[in-house]
Amino acid sequence: MLSALGYHRSVLAVVRQVDERAWAALHGGPEGSLDELLLRNAYRLEADAHPDVFRAGERAARALELDEGVDFYQVSGEPNAAYLHQAGKAVILFQGALLDRLDEDELTAVIGHELAHRLLWQAEDGGYLAVDRLLDAAAGDARTPSQYLETHRRWSLATELFADRGAVTACGDLSTAIRALLKLETGLSTADPAAYLRQAESLDLRSGSRGTSHPEAVGRAWALKNWLDGEDVEVLVTGPLDVDAPDLLDAVLLRELSRDFAAAIAHTDGLRTDAIATAAAGFADPPGPLGVPGGAVRFDEPLAVRPVDGAPLPRPRPLTAATKRYLCYLLLDLATADPEVGDAGLVASLAVARRSGLPGYVDVADDELGWSDKERARFVQAAAEVVG
Repeated sequence: MLSALGYHRSVLAVVRQVDERAWAALHGGPEGSLDELLLRNAYRLEADAHPDVFRAGERAARALELDEGVDFYQVSGEPNAAYLHQAGKAVILFQGALLDRLDEDELTAVIGHELAHRLLWQAEDGGYLAVDRLLDAAAGDARTPSQYLETHRRWSLATELFADRGAVTACGDLSTAIRALLKLETGLSTADPAAYLRQAESLDLRSGSRGTSHPEAVGRAWALKNWLDGEDVEVLVTGPLDVDAPDLLDAVLLRELSRDFAAAIAHTDGLRTDAIATAAAGFADPPGPLGVPGGAVRFDEPLAVRPVDGAPLPRPRPLTAATKRYLCYLLLDLATADPEVGDAGLVASLAVARRSGLPGYVDVADDELGWSDKERARFVQAAAEVVG
């Protein structure tokens, strides 16, 4: 049985905590019926006239262990397929000439993709469906904070990756699932999945998808192959940790990172003073004295992401240039919080930056403090001697 992505589980955990009223309102809400709307505006496919569709549907449902009925409808438009959530049955809406473009194995993959949405919405007692409703409603409100909008974008990407896993599970073949994806995305009547996977390997897809509702098709193919190989693919959803565009999970992570980095700075030789400790305590939540460093902060390896309420967050991710620059300013603010530490404090902060993998700190400090070339060289040399 397919499992939700770690991103899904983590967002669910956060939403349950921070949006209790919205959660209560949306979780377990009524599911309206679209039957009359579809009967008035779409063509309902029946098994006698479209046996290939129903064979593919039965095969996909069996592979995904869904024992509910599936209704199929057809409308005009660009070739596409969509899942419509209904109580007691699945509804799949085909659009345009999609059915003419796919063979039966490829159609099984497409139906598997759509039915996987139902699997996800039924999991956790409808919890993922409730989150989806909440994020959809938030995305349509101009007052919604940017963190919710970014969460909605990444949630949509993760949901499509989950559905793609339903496609390959249904048809049982990676090449077939990718070929169906390519036919749908490009309009081609034939496509080479192996060539497309080679194309995917030529890209740095660990930098994250830039899609708004679906990952780029090349990323989806890459994610499917690597998932089957047991590799982590959630970085396609999350990308690097970016202080300029955090989602709800990254907002938590950035607060913890700031707290821990501030604590580590305040316990560094040359910066261990009451004034700096007081300034560093402002990064704690709630603010308070920092008797010991909050956690191990290392920048000589990818940042380790913490759990939220016991749910796994996406795997380690790199930091964007903006995030590193933010940390440079945090370091400089603390290094200059106590005038009595003087040059020794600046040297200690430069050593922290070297150990932490923040080479841009020298330029930030120089720009803000207006060092002469001679002063800069002296500080850099002294820090190098401290680090060794």
